[in-house]
Amino acid sequence: MATQFNPPIPREFIEPTPSDSFIWWLFRRRCIMCNRPATEINEIIPRSRSIFSITDWKNRVTLCQECHREFHKDGVTDFKIKNMQYERRRFLINTGRSEYVE
Repeated sequence: MATQFNPPIPREFIEPTPSDSFIWWLFRRRCIMCNRPATEINEIIPRSRSIFSITDWKNRVTLCQECHREFHKDGVTDFKIKNMQYERRRFLINTGRSEYVE
């Protein structure tokens, strides 16, 4: 009995841009920290530290209101930035979007 060949399903890939619609799609409208529905787009490295932060899609993530508030509470530290970058990477890998990990 011959086995049937099933070609692989092509993976969806969208060209990265810093646009809000791409960022919402990339993170599946979920908070990267707690996986609840996201309400905010946040720059990991704040705009006050870099004029390019909003134009770099790798610097933008989605957060729920609570996690966004916590990130900015008492200022954004280097530790918080490193942790958010780690969580961004982890989220993309765990949701099957590892091709967008730098």
